[in-house]
Amino acid sequence: MCTATPPGQGGRKKTPSGVIYYDNTPAGNIAATEDMKKTGGGGDKDRPDPPPTPPVDLTDCTAYTDAQWDTGCSKSFRFSQMKYKPVDGQGSCPAVEIACNWQKLCQQVLDPLKAEFPALNINSGYRTKTHDISLGGSGSGDHTWGRAADLSLGGPEGAKKIFKFIRSSGLPFSQLLYEGNWTHVSIGGSTNAASAIGVTRTGGAPFTWHAKGGRGLPSDLA
Repeated sequence: MCTATPPGQGGRKKTPSGVIYYDNTPAGNIAATEDMKKTGGGGDKDRPDPPPTPPVDLTDCTAYTDAQWDTGCSKSFRFSQMKYKPVDGQGSCPAVEIACNWQKLCQQVLDPLKAEFPALNINSGYRTKTHDISLGGSGSGDHTWGRAADLSLGGPEGAKKIFKFIRSSGLPFSQLLYEGNWTHVSIGGSTNAASAIGVTRTGGAPFTWHAKGGRGLPSDLA
C-alpha cells in the first residue's frame, strides 16, 4: 500500500509521486476548498512540488484497491489525482465504481485535454458526499460518483479555451459548465441534453442553461 507523506500544510497529504490529496475529515475538506478557490482554480498549480511524472503501468479499475491509489489510470493521470481516496460509503457508489468512473473520464476526456493543454490543472475531481455538501452541493452530483472534474488553465481565459475545445473537438460529455476561473466536465451523468451546458462567471449558481448544441451561448464561449 502506498504511504503518504504530509507536505507540511494542514489538511493536505502527498503521495510518493507528489500528488496532493485530502482526507475525508473537516481539516481535509477545508484544505480542499481553500485550494479550489485559489486564483485560476488552485489545486496543485501554485505548489512548489514538481508535477508528478506521467504514469507508466496502468491499473485495471475493476481490480482497484487502496494499494493502487498512486498508480496510473490513463496515459497522463493517476487515480490519486481525483483528490480523495474512494472509500465504500463515502461517495455515491462503491469505491471500485468510483475508480472506474474516474479512469473512464481520464482516458476519454482528460488525456486528450492534457495533450492539447500541457498545463491543464485538475482543481476538483472526486468529492466525498461530506465535501460536496460543504460546498453547497447536493451530495449526489457527478463529482460524488468520480465522473466529473473542474479544470483550469490559470484563469477565465484559460477556462474558456478548455470549454471551447471540449465543444469543438467532439469529446464526450454529459455536462459542461463554464464557471469563470474553471470549466467543469462530466461524463456518464443523467443530465438532460437540453440543459447539458451551463454558464456562470462567478463559480456558482445561477447558471444560464443551453442544449448540447450550444445555441444561445455568449459570443466569447461560442
